Amino acid sequence: MTRADDPAELAPLLATVEEAAALTEELRTRYRTHRPVRGVMVTDLLDPRAAYWRSVHPLPSTPEEEARLQAGQELHERLGRFLVPASAREVRVRRRGIVGRIDVLDGRPVELKSTASPPRAEEDLRASRPTYLEQLAMYAALAGHSEGRLIVVSSTAGVTDPVGVWDVGFGRVDRIEDEMARRAQNLRDAKERGDPSGLPRCAWFDRGCSYRSSGVCGCAGTETPIAGTILDEVHPPAPNPAEATRIAEWLSSAPVDPSGVARYRDLAYPRRRFFDERSDAPAERRAPPPTGEADETWSALQGVLEDGPEGEYAWSHAESGEPAEGVACFRGEPCLVKSTRSLRVVPADRVAQDRPHYLLELALRCVGVGVPSGYLFTGLERVPSDGPWIVAQHVRFGSADALRALFERREAALRAARVSGSGVDLPACPRWMAEGCAHAAVCGCAADPPPSRS
Repeated sequence: MTRADDPAELAPLLATVEEAAALTEELRTRYRTHRPVRGVMVTDLLDPRAAYWRSVHPLPSTPEEEARLQAGQELHERLGRFLVPASAREVRVRRRGIVGRIDVLDGRPVELKSTASPPRAEEDLRASRPTYLEQLAMYAALAGHSEGRLIVVSSTAGVTDPVGVWDVGFGRVDRIEDEMARRAQNLRDAKERGDPSGLPRCAWFDRGCSYRSSGVCGCAGTETPIAGTILDEVHPPAPNPAEATRIAEWLSSAPVDPSGVARYRDLAYPRRRFFDERSDAPAERRAPPPTGEADETWSALQGVLEDGPEGEYAWSHAESGEPAEGVACFRGEPCLVKSTRSLRVVPADRVAQDRPHYLLELALRCVGVGVPSGYLFTGLERVPSDGPWIVAQHVRFGSADALRALFERREAALRAARVSGSGVDLPACPRWMAEGCAHAAVCGCAADPPPSRS
């Protein structure tokens, strides 16, 4: 069975990997002299106590949660394509160690939400949807704007008002920034101590919190509520019925195009993407992703790169708009940031054999932005924080034709599978991904050869 990271398929790319020793030392020096603060996502600042438990004791997601997440992602991608070009979608911004991924940043931040119970236009969103407004306010502060737009779309068919749009202004952005920094530091401190007792009361305490019901979190509901500083700087949201009508009409009339490619991962592991999209995927709880040291190492390395000189680390997009996902670039070349529990990074002359998926993921991004070379940055998790834990490697692909052929072959195969309804001809996932996959019963990635299909 051909696997997605088959070294034989990648061989025509003529990849050469070299140790970037000078850059490695430069980044290590940068870390020692200007150590970045641990990155904290904006979404973690909406409910720091829940974020703490997600980090230190993740719980498996239910099929219903997976379905809602996927439906929300698909709606975000579809609506984003309608509103703005790819370069203005899912814009990553980092400031003072706080990281946001803004749904749309086109003159102002726009936050897209989908919910089974959308608010009415006349509602006081500061009372009924405070986290929506806080999140938008934080994105505005990160991006240096004093206004934003909130778009809420109903996930339930037949709703009278399926789309709501509000334009929102903000007061003192510096107060919003200061409150974000305070919450972020409190969350970092709680993780360092291994004790969330100083964090504000969980917003989900009396609304079916899974950490409380599972006995993981022992909060009593008497903790101090989260500060209202950010909401104090939110002006009354102004409904925008004209824009709501425009979006609703488009959603109701525009055909759903299931053939689009949203992310480079879709092309790197097309069989996984195919079965993720299938409604008959097995209904079982999925194990949570690894957390802890790996996340901290990756975050620290990401911070070293993002906190460099202005413009050194930037995002680029495919001219065609597909995949819609942005490509992180370091000094003008695509880059991948990885972390590993191994005691040492795979040497340059062994990457093609031992980590072929690294080359695959980087190659597809290189095609997307039209640059035939890029960087691999790896962080070692099991090395002391002041040790030589950063390693940079430079990759060059010698055949532009083979790069483009790989991209087009993967894209065509995924589209064909969606039309035929069968993923049997798609490259199997790598074994490290196939083992324990929720789709194993219907996919066959872990089998060799795959089971027959009727």
